[in-house]
Amino acid sequence: MQKTRLKKYTDSILIYLTPLITDTWRRRSLLLISLLAGFYLTNSFISYFLDIPINTIFIAVLTVIIMELAIRIIFFTNKRLTIFKLILNNLRIGSTYALILEAFKLGS
Repeated sequence: MQKTRLKKYTDSILIYLTPLITDTWRRRSLLLISLLAGFYLTNSFISYFLDIPINTIFIAVLTVIIMELAIRIIFFTNKRLTIFKLILNNLRIGSTYALILEAFKLGS
């Protein structure tokens, strides 16, 4: 088959989708649970601080900075991807999604 742009695009999509199909159930379930746990923990964390009269924007920015620093430190010290790094990354993704969703709900 010729190397067209469509072929390159489908190959790049398959590179990302192949681990979802070929990984074990243990790995996939751990990654899904960590994603949902990051969402739940951050959502409850933000909801708790919305009841207290403090600056919630500061708390949201602080949460994002802590998660980004944790990811940067762990990913740049060792280039190998382990299950712990992937779980931490999914926690960060769920956390960021919860923050963005809360911002949309509040209209800010």
